[in-house]
Amino acid sequence: MRYTKAVRNMEGGRVLLIRSLGPLEIVECGRARAVGTPRIRQVLAILLARRGGLASVDQLIDELWPDRPPSNPRTLVHGCVSRLRRELGDAAPRLTTRKPGYVLQLDKDEWDVTLFEQSVRDARAARAQGDMHEATKLYAEAQRQWPGEPFADVPPAPTVSALATSLIELRLAALEEWFEARLSAGSDPELTADLSHHAIRHPLREGLVAQLMRALHRAGRQAEALSAFQATRELLLSELGVDPGERLQAAHQEVLRLPGAQKAVFRVPAQLPMTVPGFVGRQRELAVLDQAAGAAVVTGTAGVGKSALAIHWARLAVDQFPDGQLFVNLRGFDPHPSTVDPGDVLSAFLEALGHPLDRVPPGMQARAALYRSVLAGRKVLVVLDNARDAEQVRPLLPGTPGSFALISSRDPLAGLVAVEGATAVPLDVLAEPEALDLLAGRLGTLTDAEAATRIARRCAGLPLALAVVAARLAIAPGLTMAALASTLEDDVLGTLNAHDPKADVRSVFSWSLRAVSEQAVHLFRLLGLHPGPEVGPAAVASLAGLSEAEVQPLLHELARAQLLTEQEPRRFSTHDLLRAYAKELSPPAGTAEARVVLRRLLDHYVHTAHTAAGLLDPNRDPLHLVPMSPGVTVERLTTRDAAMVWFERERAALTALTEVSGFDGHVWRVAWCMSTFLRRRGYGCDWLATQSRALQAARRSASADGQANSAFHLAMAHFRHGEPAEAAAALEVAVAQFTLLDDHNGLASTYHLRCLRSESAGDFEAALAYAQKGLHHYELAGHLAGQGRALGAMGWYEARLGRLESGREHCAAALRLAETSGDLMGQANCHDSLGLISYLGGALVSATESYLRSVELYRTIGDRYNLIEPLTGLGDTWRALGRADDAVRTWHEAFEMACELDHPATAGLTERLVGAGGARPSP
Repeated sequence: MRYTKAVRNMEGGRVLLIRSLGPLEIVECGRARAVGTPRIRQVLAILLARRGGLASVDQLIDELWPDRPPSNPRTLVHGCVSRLRRELGDAAPRLTTRKPGYVLQLDKDEWDVTLFEQSVRDARAARAQGDMHEATKLYAEAQRQWPGEPFADVPPAPTVSALATSLIELRLAALEEWFEARLSAGSDPELTADLSHHAIRHPLREGLVAQLMRALHRAGRQAEALSAFQATRELLLSELGVDPGERLQAAHQEVLRLPGAQKAVFRVPAQLPMTVPGFVGRQRELAVLDQAAGAAVVTGTAGVGKSALAIHWARLAVDQFPDGQLFVNLRGFDPHPSTVDPGDVLSAFLEALGHPLDRVPPGMQARAALYRSVLAGRKVLVVLDNARDAEQVRPLLPGTPGSFALISSRDPLAGLVAVEGATAVPLDVLAEPEALDLLAGRLGTLTDAEAATRIARRCAGLPLALAVVAARLAIAPGLTMAALASTLEDDVLGTLNAHDPKADVRSVFSWSLRAVSEQAVHLFRLLGLHPGPEVGPAAVASLAGLSEAEVQPLLHELARAQLLTEQEPRRFSTHDLLRAYAKELSPPAGTAEARVVLRRLLDHYVHTAHTAAGLLDPNRDPLHLVPMSPGVTVERLTTRDAAMVWFERERAALTALTEVSGFDGHVWRVAWCMSTFLRRRGYGCDWLATQSRALQAARRSASADGQANSAFHLAMAHFRHGEPAEAAAALEVAVAQFTLLDDHNGLASTYHLRCLRSESAGDFEAALAYAQKGLHHYELAGHLAGQGRALGAMGWYEARLGRLESGREHCAAALRLAETSGDLMGQANCHDSLGLISYLGGALVSATESYLRSVELYRTIGDRYNLIEPLTGLGDTWRALGRADDAVRTWHEAFEMACELDHPATAGLTERLVGAGGARPSP
């Protein structure tokens, strides 16, 4: 109770408490404040760790700079101590100078560590006297005094790390003693939950697991107790290569000896789907699967029959797995990402195996351990269909011999083959004899051999195409094979392409429309005018000129007929060929109906994208938008994250809409709205393509505003991802049009691009001059955020020219403007520049703080391209601080991003990584 008293006493006078269990804080009069910089916190932590003893200046230097001390370490130490005294305020007299160093003397009630230690001692004393009730209360009080890891925000130092380790061990020991007291007392309804929580957080702490096993068994949950033992045993073997210790083994034996153990009911699941009718061929692949052990991966292109092979072999091998068969479709390659969470699959699998659903533990790791424990010693077949990647599969793999995992995926899952030793089973299209056998198996007989051969050849041996053709023949008895073969050869919807074997299925979609209402058919036709791979209800409502409430039932009607798929709530997609089929049925281009529908769709996207663009960059001047047509629905977006998600989902549709003819005003506005998103995400090809089309459209419509903006963004896109000559030409167009419009904000942005071009050429004097001209135009425009960005650019270029103090002043002024205007991009730029200035000036800790803040802000706004610069600088600073591993890790992150985005920093990062590790990294 000492800690509670200490905190309460502070309210009555100038009482001091230093907290170091968690972030380092000083508390006076009930008010907590953080302690200065990381270096000041480090000095305070070292003095605290001496527990009132002397810390010499030499010892402090060794602790603060263990590898490479600065040129003036003693001066820096004296400065740190002086600043620490200011941080301590009224408590400064407790920090005294005593040659050859310093002493920090605190009363035992003035440091939370000594309060915590005394609470543990009091609890142990009560326990030794047999007063379990009092001991339990005191242990609980001690645990409440532990908010987090000791010295959580303090850079590592040997003395501090040693103290933190000993405190953590004391806390865990006290935790086990507390649980032991509660086990002895009995009748504690929260004990099992508390033990589960801490055992999950400390899975290698065998004492906690042993106590959890005892608590579970006393609660009648013997199966879970045994599962906890098995999971911990496997973890100990995999992580440390050791068997459970004596305490955990004793708990295991205790559970096994007590009545009721091993009464968990193991069910034998039988979840395999029906085998595919008319399965043919694949003898080589079936033989490979017969010889595989542990796991196998069936891979190949879409429609090649991966799932059919997996289910067929699984049915043949049922007798080899007497303990059951589990099956799940992981939906890894559905038209829109809607992959199944392996944690949810584990829960379902455990329930299918007889484990009560209400006793399935939370957390992926705990569920996976329990799942492997339940499967241990059994022979179960686990079929994981349509997997996305190896990480989705790994938690679902059995952990012991006997069981077998069969995975199908379009991805080769090379990681599973290389690390887990899974057998790779690649699939190709069927040979012509096997293709004919598939048709015969589906139809019973081939009444026209010549027509069947024509069909098989047009289907290019793709099982999905052959199956769909066979289905068309089966549901239309009057349709002859010869007639269908001719349709495949002559009709555009049935024309086959040797390079795209899926094309043969188009001619069979028309029958599905007969099962839906006329309103749904009409909506399906209009969906053919939508250019994207997926669509939401607001866009569909705009297409149809209806409300979202009116189109929702029609969308679900089409989904029930398999003409649409709702991959996730409110997002609908179609197969590529169904989309092509809908396009064929849509109103012909140029007709009045098509123009009205496209106008509504473009209005939807322009107005929604304009809102999204404003959320991504609130300081960007908005466009003048034309009024929306009747019947248009706009997506409701309110946050930057929602805007970024919307742009990502709609990128393909928006890009395609810039190719629409006859709507030039919409085209350049769509491209304008996309520019911030495409720039931040580094989608260079889309940025170049959309802005090029936008400039053409603006010229056709004689829009000076459109030409100015489109030319500027095209110039920026070419500067980053295209051709310098094209960038220069587009920039001249932008300057001319902005001048014509007397648009000072636009002219300022052109000077910003000139800054970047000069910087890339290494001419920082010219870049600085352009930044000053840009500032002038931003001031004429009254654009605060722009003024901040221009000042920040001036500070950056002055820093590159060695004028650090002037650069710092400009960046500080820029940061104030950016914060006033809420310009996160400007703030990120300023912190990046301040990081460089501090780095060049030798203030490495300050540089680290600035770079970390810049990285945080760029991540917040989703700007991956500009994120590379502060990551590179942060890595340089880590290296200068002697933190080589952190430097390499940070450079690697920047390098991978730079390679992906074709960033010019790639070469410099390669040199850094080669110098650090002696090997050239792979992009």
